[in-house]
Amino acid sequence: MNNRHNTAQHRRITEIIKRRIIKGTYTADEKMPSENDLVKEFKVSKHTLLKALNALINQGFIIRRQGSGTFVAPSLSARKNKKIAVIVYHSDNPYYSKIIRGIENYASEKDYGIILCNSRGSAEKENEYIRRFADEVDGFIISPAEVNSEYSVGIKNIFESEVPLVLVSNTIINQLTAQTNYVIPDDCTGGFFAGKHLAECGYKKITMLICKENIEKETVRERLKGFKLALLQFGISFDNSMILEVSNEDPDNGYMLDGYKAAPEIARLSKDEPCGIFAIGDSMAIGLLKGLRELGINVPGQIGICGFDDIELASQWGVELTTIAQDTISIGEKSAEIITEILAHPAENIPQQHIIVPVGLKARKTTGNLKNIFK
Repeated sequence: MNNRHNTAQHRRITEIIKRRIIKGTYTADEKMPSENDLVKEFKVSKHTLLKALNALINQGFIIRRQGSGTFVAPSLSARKNKKIAVIVYHSDNPYYSKIIRGIENYASEKDYGIILCNSRGSAEKENEYIRRFADEVDGFIISPAEVNSEYSVGIKNIFESEVPLVLVSNTIINQLTAQTNYVIPDDCTGGFFAGKHLAECGYKKITMLICKENIEKETVRERLKGFKLALLQFGISFDNSMILEVSNEDPDNGYMLDGYKAAPEIARLSKDEPCGIFAIGDSMAIGLLKGLRELGINVPGQIGICGFDDIELASQWGVELTTIAQDTISIGEKSAEIITEILAHPAENIPQQHIIVPVGLKARKTTGNLKNIFK
C-alpha cells in the first residue's frame, strides 16, 4: 500500500512541476528550487521527489548540470515524448481498430505520437502497461479492463496522480468515473433500437446473444437494459431464458467463432416460429449468420439478426448485416481531442467531459418485415 501511495505521490509532483514549466512559472533555462525546498513544499521524502525529478528529466522538461543543480530545459521543443499511451483490449479487433484510427488521426494533427498497448481484458496487463509508461507519456486513453465491476489498481493510480486520463468504450459508471473524462457510445439507446426493430419486423420470439464472460460488463448491461425496455413497449415479456450465453473462445476476433458455434442452438429456436436475434456485437452476429446459412436456415425469414457496432465487414456484399451503428472513429477522435486540450492548457482547471456518442439503426438484409417476406 505504501509503495502504491509513493507512486501516486511522485506522479502527482511530476504533473504539478510539469504544469508550472508549461505555464511559465518556471521559465526556460531557469534554475529549479532546491531539492530540500521541494521536499518541504510537497511534504514527501527525498526518494519520492527524486523519482518525480527523474521522470521530468526523462520527459525532457528539466536537465541536471553537474555542480550547478537542476534547470528547466532551454526549450520545450527539445522534449523527448509528446506521447499518449492507448490501452485497449486488442488493436486487431475490428471495433477497437477504428477507435485507434480516430485517436491517431487527431493526435497526429496535434503532433502527438501514441504508444499502443493490448490488455486483452487483463487488469494485470493493464496495470503493467500503466506502470511501464507512466513516466514516459503525457497522458492515457484507456478502454478499461474490469475487476469485479471495478477499475484496476493502475487506473486508480492514474486518477490519484492527476495524469490526464480519458476512458473510452467499456466504462464503468461509478464515483471514480464521475471525476474523470470519458467517451462512450449510447449503449442503452442502441439496445432499445435493436429490440424495437426486431419487434417491428414481426418477430415474436426474440433472444439476445451474449458472451458469458462479458455479461456483467457495463456495456452489456446497458444494451440489455435498452433491449428489455423496447420489448416491454411491444408487450413482449422478457425473462432470463431469452438470453443465450455463448462461449469465450474467440475474443480477439470479436467472438465470431463463438457466434458460429451458437448456430445449431439458435436454429432450434426457430422451429415453431420465426426468431429475432440481437447479438451483442457485429463479429458475433456475422459468425452466427455464417453458421445458420450452412445449416440451410433462411435469414431473415426464419431468423432475423441484428448486431451492434457497424464494423466494416457488416456492410459488405454477402453479409449486409442489420446493426446498431456507432461512430467509433469519432469516439477515438473525441478522446484524443479531450486529452490534447488538457495537455495544451495545463494551468487551467478544465471541467471533466462526459461524452455519450449517439448511435443509430442500419437496417440491411439480415432482418425484414415478416409480412412482406412471407407474401
